[in-house]
Amino acid sequence: MSKKEKLSIFYLFLIWVLTLSLVVLLSPLFLPYQPSFPYASQLNKFALPDVLSKLANFDGVHYLTISEKGYLGTGLIQAFFPLYPLLIALINPLFNNYLASGLILSHLFALFSFYAFYALVKMDFGKKIAWWSLIFFAFFVSSFYLRSFYGESLFMTLLFASFLAAKSKKYLLAGILGFFLSSTRVIGIFILPSLWLLIYLNDKENYQAYLQVSLSAFGLLAYMIYLKWQFGDFLYFFTLQEQFGASRQSSLVTYPQVIYRYLKIFYTVRPFDLKYYAYVQEFILSVASLVLLIMAGWQSFKSKTLQILPYLLFALLAYFLPTLTGNFSSMPRYILACFPIFIYLAQILKAYKFLYLTISIIFLIINLILFSQGYWVA
Repeated sequence: MSKKEKLSIFYLFLIWVLTLSLVVLLSPLFLPYQPSFPYASQLNKFALPDVLSKLANFDGVHYLTISEKGYLGTGLIQAFFPLYPLLIALINPLFNNYLASGLILSHLFALFSFYAFYALVKMDFGKKIAWWSLIFFAFFVSSFYLRSFYGESLFMTLLFASFLAAKSKKYLLAGILGFFLSSTRVIGIFILPSLWLLIYLNDKENYQAYLQVSLSAFGLLAYMIYLKWQFGDFLYFFTLQEQFGASRQSSLVTYPQVIYRYLKIFYTVRPFDLKYYAYVQEFILSVASLVLLIMAGWQSFKSKTLQILPYLLFALLAYFLPTLTGNFSSMPRYILACFPIFIYLAQILKAYKFLYLTISIIFLIINLILFSQGYWVA
């Protein structure tokens, strides 16, 4: 990557951060602050400006609890995987402020994810597609989670870096990064079959490589063993999903059932308020994303550009797993992990790139206003 490319990505990152910060700063002009999540008052004790503390809304407070106190003594937080809060706890002695520590990490990893995503796409598709893929990723309707007090930017950095290592035939490194990935979010385990496919397509007779990337499974396994030890259930992160509400279930629900539930919501739920907006956005983005992933796969087979198939495998598995709980709740955020969508859009939009980007930025602003003022988005 040239110095010019590195600077361009850094400038894009600065523009992105400043734009999102301005939106958060101005959001009280559009909506009153009405936090619809528990423990919102806990954010005040860290004494950061609202433009920063609001980045820990919703799940951020759970990560704060884990960082400060661990997993024992508080319900529901066991659904959140340990690497991000562990890193916060490790660097907190430098800043003596858990919220500040987490936000510093999130911003650093957001920048790293920009560089890693660009490098990964450039390796397969060249500079132009890589640049537009990165822009679409940066200004996706839920990209503000990358700089929020969430593990999203850490996850995306590890995901891209693991694929980059494997494509460079550094399979042990890919497996180590995969280990950390699967200890950040449950869908991180899907890096394993994706790396196996990548090896099969590029280095199929290197049997040692399959074993090296298999280290990826041990991040999830370690957390499952901990949950069994402390809570008596290997899958406790999944079985407590019903307690989160939002019609989530611990019994598996098929994809057509989820579609039917949303159609029923649109027909029966009133009034047309901000909650209804969230339902509509979840449904449209979820269905549209699946269509785009299928189209990207079809294009790959048609043009015999099979290098994108490991990414598509990861994206499809990461897409369908959350839907098994019975709804599309949080899908606007989860779709960030379905990154082949941004590559495909960069390839097909051509003259409509700026139109798409404008629409995406508008909804990014709307969603960030809602999130920062305490209204559910994803």
